[in-house]
Amino acid sequence: MSTEWKTFRAELPEDVRARLDQKRQERRLGKALAEVRKAMNATQQDVAAGAAMTQNTVSKIERSDDVLISSVVRYMHSIGGGVELLLKTPDGKARRVDFDPDIYVKQIL
Repeated sequence: MSTEWKTFRAELPEDVRARLDQKRQERRLGKALAEVRKAMNATQQDVAAGAAMTQNTVSKIERSDDVLISSVVRYMHSIGGGVELLLKTPDGKARRVDFDPDIYVKQIL
């Protein structure tokens, strides 16, 4: 976190900071990955073995809100899942990028 953001955030009212923290927690990609892993009855060690990562790396991914797409793809493939990314433009168009099993792009709107 940059110093400017820390300073600005510190000056915000407590209720605003709490709402920002709540939104950040809700959108955290790592948390969603951990929930999917647990629903699949997989351990962090299972993911690590299947994704050629260490268990420590899997743990860091699950605690993060800024994860490389390639790491998400490896993570999800290791538990038999897949990844699609939806790219939305301001004019309402969207493109879906499917990383499974072959990478391709298709327009959906």
